[in-house]
Amino acid sequence: MKRLLLILLGLVLGLALAALSEGRLTHLRSAAPGLVPDWLAGAEDHSSLWRGQRRGLQMLPWPVAGDVTWRFDQVEGLGGRWFVALSGPGLSGQGALTLPLALDQAELRGGRLDILLGDWPALIDGWPLGGRVLAEGLSADLTLPDRRLTRLGAVIDWSGARINGVEIGTAEAVLTSDAGTWRAPFSLTGDVIHARGTLSGRFGDPMAQLDLRIDPVGELPVGWLRALDQSGEAVDNGWQITRDIDLGAGWPLF
Repeated sequence: MKRLLLILLGLVLGLALAALSEGRLTHLRSAAPGLVPDWLAGAEDHSSLWRGQRRGLQMLPWPVAGDVTWRFDQVEGLGGRWFVALSGPGLSGQGALTLPLALDQAELRGGRLDILLGDWPALIDGWPLGGRVLAEGLSADLTLPDRRLTRLGAVIDWSGARINGVEIGTAEAVLTSDAGTWRAPFSLTGDVIHARGTLSGRFGDPMAQLDLRIDPVGELPVGWLRALDQSGEAVDNGWQITRDIDLGAGWPLF
């Protein structure tokens, strides 16, 4: 009963606030600036609960800023669902965002991200990447208002993979999470190298752990051999690379 009363109170206050601001951020910022959430600080003045845009959103560890747009879709249970889209240099995405009236959590479902790595800065210093990364079935759960991730999942494919202009094949990964941790086992198959490993970490901690095994299946460029000998441990006919990565640092990450 108490929860129901809180929900009804939130609904009444929300309707009163919408009437006060006419649904526009420009009016809300003038009438009650303290009620504008932090995450809407960069939103356009014409934005409203029903549709809007926020430009230049930087989300680590990505090296580029993107523009987010939203459009109300439908009432869903004791809350609502919005269609959200993301665009930026070499980046596009979309998904469905659900928010309850209590505003204590958010759920992203059916997300999709399309990344053209050739339009991004180099992930590895001096070794630009190329190809297309496609993440499908992207889902995430967040607590509000702290926006803390509690669940994350996606299926990821990297087609036309290239390192420093050399074709290396196709890679795939599955991103999963459980009990505050996340992990992404991955593999890459090509005519030059085979690679397999896992990237893992904990929600709220920018440090991730990389465990990677690389085996040559073709003739490697001399520069590659030198770099692998410096960064990895020679095992059998390949290399083992184990290291911590700060996902909160700027690119290049390696």
